[in-house]
Amino acid sequence: MVSGKYSALAGAVSREQSIANISANLANISTTGYKKSMVSFESILKGSQQTYEGKGINYNRIRNNFTDFSPGAMRETLDPHDLAIHGNGFFKVQGVNGVNYTRRGDFAIDQDGLLTTSNGLPVLDDAGAEINIPDTDTSKVAVGDDGTIYILGREGSREEVAKIAIVDINDKQKLKRESDTTFSLEAGGAEAEGENYRVIQGNLELSNVNMAAEMAKMIDSHRIFETYHKVLKSYSTLTEQQQELGTVG
Repeated sequence: MVSGKYSALAGAVSREQSIANISANLANISTTGYKKSMVSFESILKGSQQTYEGKGINYNRIRNNFTDFSPGAMRETLDPHDLAIHGNGFFKVQGVNGVNYTRRGDFAIDQDGLLTTSNGLPVLDDAGAEINIPDTDTSKVAVGDDGTIYILGREGSREEVAKIAIVDINDKQKLKRESDTTFSLEAGGAEAEGENYRVIQGNLELSNVNMAAEMAKMIDSHRIFETYHKVLKSYSTLTEQQQELGTVG
């Protein structure tokens, strides 16, 4: 009975973690550029271990927590500072502890002319430098398909300012989730030159969380968690009855 009790406890803990993961996704359903988090489960005992050592009883746990990088839908905003990447790639931004990567493109120009994320992180160009955009009070900002930024003067002049860095990652599972939809690159991961992409000005990429699918998973996880809870309660009742009966001999 002890083995069965701990098996149910392991299942309850795993489902509780799954519910927390789904809750985080639902909380970010309206967050621009958010990529949903997913979990996978595994059995701790394998093959003959379950049959002979575990006597048919197994334990499960969260095997992996990973990110779904599938693209979200596009929403037109007509704001010239809003950028979306159609295709593969990430924007590079200067995070607190180094370079970060994001698909969130609701950028702004601060009082010093620096192009930043909505949380104030500097956006980087293809040389790894911060991007300064001058004369925004008297001119317009245009961004080409490849991420090149231009200043358009009132008299039709066009001046190239910088090119926003758009990079891909050779192994996206090496991207570690940070704050505000950004990711850092873990050891073993490497940047690759961005290909097959197009920067769309005046648009934003929305979260790739599907509310209906996440709600269905939430209901299913709650039901499974409640089942484990009932099993644990049954084991507690049996233990109390055993203690009342005592032992024979």
